[in-house]
Amino acid sequence: MENAEKKPSLGRKIYIAAALFLILVGLPAVSWIYLRDGLNWRKTAVAELASYGKIPKAMVIWPDGTSEDQLKGKVVIVHVFGENPDLTDANKQILDTANKLCEQFGQSFDFRLAMIASGGTAAFLSHAQTLPTAEHPAWIWSGAIGSWRAVTENGYEAFCRAEKNKPASDYFALADTAGTIRRFYDALDQKQIDRLVQHTAIVLPPAQ
Repeated sequence: MENAEKKPSLGRKIYIAAALFLILVGLPAVSWIYLRDGLNWRKTAVAELASYGKIPKAMVIWPDGTSEDQLKGKVVIVHVFGENPDLTDANKQILDTANKLCEQFGQSFDFRLAMIASGGTAAFLSHAQTLPTAEHPAWIWSGAIGSWRAVTENGYEAFCRAEKNKPASDYFALADTAGTIRRFYDALDQKQIDRLVQHTAIVLPPAQ
């Protein structure tokens, strides 16, 4: 008949104690650090959002005669191309960035891209119309340059004063579901675009 079971060796006891310590103390501590850092990051990002005016409406009249503001209650990323834009390197980069933003956020019914342009060269229109997401309903094109330019330029001037930033030649504006412009971003600066993505994720309503 075999003797009673052998007692665990000292090495095994140390291994078991270390594993228990990791499970009971180490993992919760690491989780708390990640949670704390995440909360601090979000707090910092939210603090960067302010109020820089209200975006205009983008009305559409449907075949049945009813009208609708296509931006009402939506999170909107805005860029004003202006009159008869050409496919410059900057405009191509902005269109391509907008396409990527649509790919990332277009699954949300609450997301829109407001591209403001009156006309455009054949090259500009061809590129805009052949983007992978060009047919996505998130794209809203408006030719009401005057009202959009007045709002965005006034807001951007206030933003640059508040942030003590040098004005960029091309910029995006981010508006929340109340139509309030919350921040502006250099449209040709990838770090600014990354921040735009982060802020867009924050102001978008939770998925239903």
